[in-house]
Amino acid sequence: MRDTGFWTVDTHRLAMACQPTPDGLAALDEPGGKWSRPLEFGDGAAGLVSTADDLARMLLAGGAPVLPADAVRAMTTDQLTAAQKARGGLLPGFFHGRSWGFCQAVYDSGAFGWDGGLGTSWLVDPSQDLTVIVLTQRMFESPDPPRVHRDIQAAAYAALA
Repeated sequence: MRDTGFWTVDTHRLAMACQPTPDGLAALDEPGGKWSRPLEFGDGAAGLVSTADDLARMLLAGGAPVLPADAVRAMTTDQLTAAQKARGGLLPGFFHGRSWGFCQAVYDSGAFGWDGGLGTSWLVDPSQDLTVIVLTQRMFESPDPPRVHRDIQAAAYAALA
């Protein structure tokens, strides 16, 4: 994954990150900002920069050769107990139809993915041989991905029918 890291010198390839405000979108981070220099502490749960190509190659390869097969299985398997689901989540009903693997959501259907608050989402559904990647630079307004992300995923499933 040559185009993935916690920062990049290739800032000309970065888009401006935006956040919604009552008056419209405002700049959150310019291409020469946060991801243009090494971080004090890289956080694997938030803050990687990547490309659609790198992400697709990793997801379509099932994590290989980046991750060992047993790590991929753990990441795509429900790791929470019923008691943990009953007491956790970002909002009421958060774990309805989904749970948590290591570092990502896992769904009752067998699909798994991640919705990143700075405007990215990806979903892999092995039973449908489907991978959907949505990359925007618009910060989410709630714990749920914006409607456009959900609509693109729904359109991908509809195209399979």
